[in-house]
Amino acid sequence: MRSFDGKGGQVTIFIIVAIMIVSVLLVFFLWAQPTYFSEGVGIKGFEGCVEDALESGISELEGKAGFIEADFTYSYNGEELTYLCYTNNFYETCVVQVPFLKNVFDENLEALIRDDVDACYDASLASLREEGYDVDSGAVDYNVEIEPGAVRLEIDAPVSVGSQSFARFSVEANAPVYDMVMIATSILQFETKYGDSDVSSMMLYYPDYYIEKIKRGEGTTIYVLEHKTFGNKFKFASRSLVFPAGYDI
Repeated sequence: MRSFDGKGGQVTIFIIVAIMIVSVLLVFFLWAQPTYFSEGVGIKGFEGCVEDALESGISELEGKAGFIEADFTYSYNGEELTYLCYTNNFYETCVVQVPFLKNVFDENLEALIRDDVDACYDASLASLREEGYDVDSGAVDYNVEIEPGAVRLEIDAPVSVGSQSFARFSVEANAPVYDMVMIATSILQFETKYGDSDVSSMMLYYPDYYIEKIKRGEGTTIYVLEHKTFGNKFKFASRSLVFPAGYDI
Protein backbone atom coordinates (compact mmCIF):
# COMPACT_ATOMS: atom_id res chain seq x y z
CA MET A 1 0.00 0.00 0.00
CA ARG A 2 1.37 3.46 -0.96
CA SER A 3 1.64 6.18 1.66
CA PHE A 4 1.18 9.93 1.26
CA ASP A 5 4.82 10.58 2.09
CA GLY A 6 6.90 12.54 -0.37
CA LYS A 7 6.01 14.98 -3.12
CA GLY A 8 2.85 13.16 -4.17
CA GLY A 9 1.42 13.39 -0.67
CA GLN A 10 2.32 17.08 -0.39
CA VAL A 11 0.55 17.85 -3.66
CA THR A 12 -2.55 15.99 -2.51
CA ILE A 13 -2.62 17.87 0.80
CA PHE A 14 -2.10 21.17 -1.04
CA ILE A 15 -5.06 20.47 -3.33
CA ILE A 16 -7.31 19.57 -0.40
CA VAL A 17 -6.35 22.75 1.48
CA ALA A 18 -6.94 24.86 -1.65
CA ILE A 19 -10.40 23.37 -2.12
CA MET A 20 -11.24 24.09 1.53
CA ILE A 21 -10.10 27.71 1.20
CA VAL A 22 -12.16 28.25 -1.95
CA SER A 23 -15.19 26.68 -0.27
CA VAL A 24 -14.85 28.97 2.74
CA LEU A 25 -14.54 32.03 0.49
CA LEU A 26 -17.61 31.03 -1.51
CA VAL A 27 -19.64 30.57 1.66
CA PHE A 28 -18.40 33.92 2.94
CA PHE A 29 -19.26 35.95 -0.14
CA LEU A 30 -22.41 34.12 -1.23
CA TRP A 31 -23.99 33.48 2.14
CA ALA A 32 -22.34 35.43 4.95
CA GLN A 33 -21.27 38.59 3.17
CA PRO A 34 -20.00 41.55 5.20
CA THR A 35 -22.83 43.95 5.97
CA TYR A 36 -21.37 46.72 3.84
CA PHE A 37 -21.97 44.54 0.79
CA SER A 38 -25.61 43.81 1.62
CA GLU A 39 -28.51 44.14 4.04
CA GLY A 40 -29.52 47.64 3.01
CA VAL A 41 -26.33 49.42 4.10
CA GLY A 42 -23.23 50.42 2.26
CA ILE A 43 -23.08 49.94 -1.45
CA LYS A 44 -26.20 47.91 -2.11
CA GLY A 45 -28.25 49.94 0.34
CA PHE A 46 -27.07 53.15 -1.26
CA GLU A 47 -27.79 51.96 -4.79
CA GLY A 48 -31.25 50.66 -3.88
CA CYS A 49 -32.13 53.94 -2.20
CA VAL A 50 -30.90 55.90 -5.22
CA GLU A 51 -32.85 53.68 -7.61
CA ASP A 52 -36.06 54.46 -5.69
CA ALA A 53 -35.31 58.19 -5.92
CA LEU A 54 -34.55 57.86 -9.62
CA GLU A 55 -37.80 56.04 -10.40
CA SER A 56 -39.83 58.56 -8.38
CA GLY A 57 -38.19 61.48 -10.19
CA ILE A 58 -38.80 59.94 -13.61
CA SER A 59 -42.49 59.42 -12.82
CA GLU A 60 -42.90 63.02 -11.69
CA LEU A 61 -41.16 64.58 -14.70
CA GLU A 62 -42.88 62.44 -17.34
CA GLY A 63 -46.20 64.16 -16.66
CA LYS A 64 -44.54 67.57 -17.01
CA ALA A 65 -42.58 66.88 -20.21
CA GLY A 66 -39.31 66.93 -18.28
CA PHE A 67 -39.81 70.12 -16.27
CA ILE A 68 -39.89 70.56 -12.50
CA GLU A 69 -41.78 73.85 -12.76
CA ALA A 70 -42.57 74.87 -16.33
CA ASP A 71 -43.04 78.58 -17.07
CA PHE A 72 -45.65 78.12 -19.79
CA THR A 73 -48.40 75.55 -19.26
CA TYR A 74 -51.96 74.60 -20.18
CA SER A 75 -54.43 73.59 -17.45
CA TYR A 76 -56.24 70.34 -18.16
CA ASN A 77 -58.05 68.05 -15.72
CA GLY A 78 -56.23 69.52 -12.75
CA GLU A 79 -52.80 69.19 -14.35
CA GLU A 80 -50.44 71.83 -15.72
CA LEU A 81 -49.19 70.49 -19.06
CA THR A 82 -46.09 72.06 -20.53
CA TYR A 83 -46.36 73.81 -23.88
CA LEU A 84 -43.55 72.35 -25.97
CA CYS A 85 -44.68 74.17 -29.12
CA TYR A 86 -46.77 77.35 -29.28
CA THR A 87 -48.04 80.27 -31.31
CA ASN A 88 -50.59 82.86 -30.28
CA ASN A 89 -51.29 83.88 -33.88
CA PHE A 90 -53.87 82.54 -36.30
CA TYR A 91 -52.80 80.78 -39.51
CA GLU A 92 -49.26 80.14 -38.22
CA THR A 93 -47.55 76.96 -37.17
CA CYS A 94 -46.05 76.84 -33.71
CA VAL A 95 -42.54 77.59 -32.53
CA VAL A 96 -40.73 74.93 -30.49
CA GLN A 97 -40.32 76.18 -26.93
CA VAL A 98 -37.77 73.54 -25.88
CA PRO A 99 -35.14 72.88 -28.60
CA PHE A 100 -33.30 70.08 -26.77
CA LEU A 101 -35.92 68.13 -24.86
CA LYS A 102 -33.65 65.24 -23.89
CA ASN A 103 -31.09 67.59 -22.33
CA VAL A 104 -33.84 69.35 -20.41
CA PHE A 105 -35.10 66.04 -19.00
CA ASP A 106 -31.54 65.01 -18.03
CA GLU A 107 -30.82 68.28 -16.25
CA ASN A 108 -34.14 68.55 -14.45
CA LEU A 109 -34.08 64.94 -13.29
CA GLU A 110 -30.60 65.45 -11.88
CA ALA A 111 -31.73 68.59 -10.05
CA LEU A 112 -34.94 66.96 -8.80
CA ILE A 113 -33.29 63.94 -7.17
CA ARG A 114 -30.14 65.67 -5.89
CA ASP A 115 -31.34 66.06 -2.30
CA ASP A 116 -32.65 62.49 -2.21
CA VAL A 117 -29.37 61.07 -3.53
CA ASP A 118 -27.40 63.05 -0.95
CA ALA A 119 -29.74 61.75 1.76
CA CYS A 120 -29.22 58.16 0.55
CA TYR A 121 -25.45 58.63 0.71
CA ASP A 122 -25.49 60.18 4.20
CA ALA A 123 -27.87 57.51 5.56
CA SER A 124 -25.73 54.71 4.16
CA LEU A 125 -22.55 56.08 5.73
CA ALA A 126 -24.29 56.73 9.05
CA SER A 127 -25.56 53.15 9.14
CA LEU A 128 -22.06 51.80 8.57
CA ARG A 129 -20.58 53.97 11.29
CA GLU A 130 -23.28 52.82 13.73
CA GLU A 131 -22.18 49.23 13.08
CA GLY A 132 -18.62 50.13 14.00
CA TYR A 133 -16.99 50.45 10.59
CA ASP A 134 -14.27 52.99 9.98
CA VAL A 135 -15.71 55.10 7.14
CA ASP A 136 -14.07 57.88 5.15
CA SER A 137 -16.08 59.74 2.52
CA GLY A 138 -15.75 62.53 -0.02
CA ALA A 139 -17.97 64.86 -2.01
CA VAL A 140 -20.73 63.30 -4.13
CA ASP A 141 -21.19 64.18 -7.78
CA TYR A 142 -23.36 62.55 -10.42
CA ASN A 143 -24.68 62.72 -13.94
CA VAL A 144 -28.02 61.57 -15.37
CA GLU A 145 -28.19 60.08 -18.86
CA ILE A 146 -31.32 58.93 -20.68
CA GLU A 147 -30.64 55.83 -22.77
CA PRO A 148 -32.87 53.52 -24.83
CA GLY A 149 -34.84 51.43 -22.33
CA ALA A 150 -33.31 52.93 -19.20
CA VAL A 151 -32.23 56.00 -17.30
CA ARG A 152 -28.68 55.73 -15.97
CA LEU A 153 -27.23 57.66 -13.05
CA GLU A 154 -23.43 57.74 -12.82
CA ILE A 155 -22.36 58.60 -9.28
CA ASP A 156 -18.92 59.68 -8.09
CA ALA A 157 -19.05 59.00 -4.35
CA PRO A 158 -15.61 58.20 -2.95
CA VAL A 159 -15.88 56.16 0.23
CA SER A 160 -13.64 53.80 2.18
CA VAL A 161 -15.10 51.16 4.49
CA GLY A 162 -12.29 49.57 6.42
CA SER A 163 -9.87 48.28 3.79
CA GLN A 164 -12.45 48.48 0.99
CA SER A 165 -12.51 51.57 -1.24
CA PHE A 166 -15.19 52.56 -3.73
CA ALA A 167 -15.35 55.60 -5.98
CA ARG A 168 -17.89 55.19 -8.75
CA PHE A 169 -21.36 53.67 -8.88
CA SER A 170 -23.82 53.22 -11.71
CA VAL A 171 -27.55 52.94 -11.02
CA GLU A 172 -30.12 52.18 -13.72
CA ALA A 173 -33.90 52.35 -13.73
CA ASN A 174 -35.85 50.61 -16.47
CA ALA A 175 -37.94 53.32 -18.10
CA PRO A 176 -39.03 54.14 -21.66
CA VAL A 177 -38.23 57.85 -21.29
CA TYR A 178 -35.80 57.90 -24.21
CA ASP A 179 -38.40 56.62 -26.68
CA MET A 180 -41.02 58.98 -25.30
CA VAL A 181 -38.74 61.97 -25.76
CA MET A 182 -37.97 60.85 -29.32
CA ILE A 183 -41.69 60.41 -30.10
CA ALA A 184 -42.48 63.82 -28.63
CA THR A 185 -39.70 65.36 -30.71
CA SER A 186 -41.13 63.79 -33.87
CA ILE A 187 -44.59 65.12 -33.03
CA LEU A 188 -43.15 68.60 -32.54
CA GLN A 189 -41.51 68.44 -35.96
CA PHE A 190 -44.90 67.75 -37.53
CA GLU A 191 -46.54 70.48 -35.46
CA THR A 192 -44.00 73.08 -36.57
CA LYS A 193 -44.20 72.09 -40.23
CA TYR A 194 -47.84 71.09 -40.76
CA GLY A 195 -49.62 72.34 -37.66
CA ASP A 196 -50.75 68.82 -36.76
CA SER A 197 -49.54 65.21 -36.53
CA ASP A 198 -50.76 61.79 -37.62
CA VAL A 199 -50.66 59.78 -34.41
CA SER A 200 -52.20 56.70 -36.05
CA SER A 201 -49.20 56.34 -38.33
CA MET A 202 -46.83 56.99 -35.45
CA MET A 203 -48.40 54.19 -33.41
CA LEU A 204 -47.66 51.81 -36.28
CA TYR A 205 -44.03 52.87 -36.09
CA TYR A 206 -44.02 52.68 -32.28
CA PRO A 207 -46.26 49.65 -31.55
CA ASP A 208 -45.40 49.65 -27.84
CA TYR A 209 -47.15 52.97 -27.31
CA TYR A 210 -50.58 54.51 -27.20
CA ILE A 211 -50.49 58.06 -28.52
CA GLU A 212 -53.55 60.09 -27.62
CA LYS A 213 -54.26 63.45 -29.26
CA ILE A 214 -56.89 65.68 -27.66
CA LYS A 215 -58.02 68.79 -29.51
CA ARG A 216 -59.25 71.67 -27.34
CA GLY A 217 -61.67 74.38 -28.44
CA GLU A 218 -59.29 77.33 -28.30
CA GLY A 219 -56.68 75.58 -30.47
CA THR A 220 -54.49 73.74 -27.99
CA THR A 221 -53.68 70.08 -28.63
CA ILE A 222 -52.84 67.76 -25.75
CA TYR A 223 -50.63 64.74 -26.35
CA VAL A 224 -50.41 61.76 -24.02
CA LEU A 225 -47.84 59.07 -24.79
CA GLU A 226 -48.34 55.85 -22.82
CA HIS A 227 -46.18 52.73 -22.81
CA LYS A 228 -48.44 49.69 -23.16
CA THR A 229 -46.42 47.50 -20.79
CA PHE A 230 -44.95 49.82 -18.16
CA GLY A 231 -47.78 52.36 -18.13
CA ASN A 232 -45.44 55.37 -18.15
CA LYS A 233 -47.16 58.51 -19.43
CA PHE A 234 -45.47 61.49 -21.06
CA LYS A 235 -47.76 64.52 -21.43
CA PHE A 236 -47.40 67.88 -23.14
CA ALA A 237 -49.36 70.56 -25.02
CA SER A 238 -49.03 72.31 -28.38
CA ARG A 239 -50.86 75.16 -30.10
CA SER A 240 -50.27 75.32 -33.84
CA LEU A 241 -52.04 76.44 -37.04
CA VAL A 242 -55.14 77.75 -35.30
CA PHE A 243 -57.97 79.34 -37.30
CA PRO A 244 -60.43 81.91 -35.97
CA ALA A 245 -63.93 80.86 -35.01
CA GLY A 246 -66.20 80.46 -38.02
CA TYR A 247 -63.33 79.95 -40.44
CA ASP A 248 -64.12 77.18 -42.93
CA ILE A 249 -61.03 75.20 -43.95
